[in-house]
Amino acid sequence: MFKISLEDRQKKFLEKIDPYTETVNAIIKKEKRLLDNLPANAKDAALARLTLADEMFNLTSYYIIECRIFQRICRRHNEDILNEARRTLYKGITYIENLVSPLVDVPFSDYEDKVAMLSGASGEKRYFVIRKMGLAIDLLKDLIGYSSKWRWVFVGLDGRLAAAAKNMIDMKSMVTNLNPRAEEYEATVFHLRMAKRLLAQAAERYREKYELSSQISEDFQQAINFLNALKRLHILLNERSDAEEIKKTVEAWSNKLKEDIRKKRGTPGLL
Repeated sequence: MFKISLEDRQKKFLEKIDPYTETVNAIIKKEKRLLDNLPANAKDAALARLTLADEMFNLTSYYIIECRIFQRICRRHNEDILNEARRTLYKGITYIENLVSPLVDVPFSDYEDKVAMLSGASGEKRYFVIRKMGLAIDLLKDLIGYSSKWRWVFVGLDGRLAAAAKNMIDMKSMVTNLNPRAEEYEATVFHLRMAKRLLAQAAERYREKYELSSQISEDFQQAINFLNALKRLHILLNERSDAEEIKKTVEAWSNKLKEDIRKKRGTPGLL
């Protein structure tokens, strides 16, 4: 039976990714150009960094496409390209976190000044950058395999996505933008829905990590932090019944964490 040599497979791979190589190189050059020419004005620099994050998520997606092509032709992963995909994804996430904060359960006033620097970015732009970040993470999950050794690493990525989605929202203008006549109304509604879903998902994933894998109390505490962040959002939106439900879950999870810590220490419970 005729077998294709490794050299022929490599040649075929390079031919297949040729349409993407030029785009990848163009994004890399654009990143360097933007970094070398960051505006002196803080708000303009913030917008440039938002563009950098956006481009990194684009680059991640192109690397993942190349990985898929290599996998199909060579029947294995290309670790070099896979590492580039991970590296650019983390770089994009870091750009976002440096812009608005990676903090989870804190009042808006703790990072309000940072969000104010993005006043020149529309709600639609912020929403689509976060969606692109989520897509890049999902593509990486699909490529590597969610049930692999990376499963619990992805919990951290889901958490960073949820925090970024929440922190990208300007809570100060949120109420105004929720007026159906407001220009930013649709983007604000979609962004809020996404942020609430991601916060709830991150809380559940950290709880699963704690119960099924790590048994590290910090993981369960992080799950509680994400629920508290979700509760803050419900309170800001005057969604009292939802906030009350989250509060009950927080109390239940907090009590379980305290009990688990007590059992690990071997201390008797209260009579």
